[in-house]
Amino acid sequence: MRKIQVLMCCSDVDSVRGGMVTVVKNYLTCRNWKNVELSFIPTHREGNKLIKSLYFAVAYLRVAARLLEKKVDLVHLHVAERGSFYRKAYLVRLCRRLGIPVVLHHHAAEFEAFYAGLSDRQKEYVKEILEAADTNLVLSDFLKKKLLEKAVRAEVEILHNAVSTDKQYCYRGDKPRIVMLGRIGERKGSYDLLTAVAQIRDRLPRDTELWLCGDGETQKARRLAAELHIEDMIAHVGWISGRELQACLKDAAIHVLPSYREGLPMSILETMGMGIPNISTRIASIPEVIRDGETGFLLEPGDIEGLKTAILRLLSDKELRQKISRRSYDLITEEFSLEASVAKLERLYIDILGNYRRLKG
Repeated sequence: MRKIQVLMCCSDVDSVRGGMVTVVKNYLTCRNWKNVELSFIPTHREGNKLIKSLYFAVAYLRVAARLLEKKVDLVHLHVAERGSFYRKAYLVRLCRRLGIPVVLHHHAAEFEAFYAGLSDRQKEYVKEILEAADTNLVLSDFLKKKLLEKAVRAEVEILHNAVSTDKQYCYRGDKPRIVMLGRIGERKGSYDLLTAVAQIRDRLPRDTELWLCGDGETQKARRLAAELHIEDMIAHVGWISGRELQACLKDAAIHVLPSYREGLPMSILETMGMGIPNISTRIASIPEVIRDGETGFLLEPGDIEGLKTAILRLLSDKELRQKISRRSYDLITEEFSLEASVAKLERLYIDILGNYRRLKG
């Protein structure tokens, strides 16, 4: 049987960092596709406005050429907010003109703030694009409700972010290492974490390490650590990947992500998939993965006191860490595996193409 030819588009996976790119990399490298053959055209790279515009213009022509060659059955667009949304909107319209089914896969952490700042005319345009897609994929039931508030006739399906997990449970957590994976800055709660650690450092194990693993405001984080007199606890600040990241996580006791705005962070899924207990915030889709007191701890954004309590509780109680670790690993393995996500996507592609062909016939 001929495989379904699916074209995926998002940022350049070799130069751009972030959760959306990680999701796409996972799909592109996964070997569990049975009825689908993926191809990929990047539509965005970092740079100034001119560089981004020229890069997208070339990408648009490449996508158009592929579609006109009749070598693509379906287009799968990964989208965030602001410029990402408008770039994908052009491609949605192109697909509609050429009669190619299109999926919009939403990853935005700040879409609500972006949408709230739009004029009525711009909101109508967003609604038009959402309803033009054959299917909108969102990360949780919470986000499905939010999208339908904006475009009541949009087709929406839930597809959780997914990760590859260790085949065997191997969490140790003996070393008092606190890790935070994510872009360093206010949105992710990086400075809340530094503040909380500074206020409880005398109650933490003497050899506690803090790893801030991400790009962003690295120098600002270092300056704040120095002002708070915890620079000696900082083992790493900055981007980390590959074997270095795996070595860091292998000895991690807990992962902390006290974010203010999110979708469904890949860092939470990845660390839970390694059995690392998580502390995060009760926002967006996070409570659908971290079940407070069972698979981690949840706080309100900005709750420094709650953050301090949760960190101390986990680092001081090995038995509790082990219980939460095992539950986290089992949950991700059973419900958020890459294999299950790929199988669901294959069924979705088949359904969309079947409906499309029936309508055209």
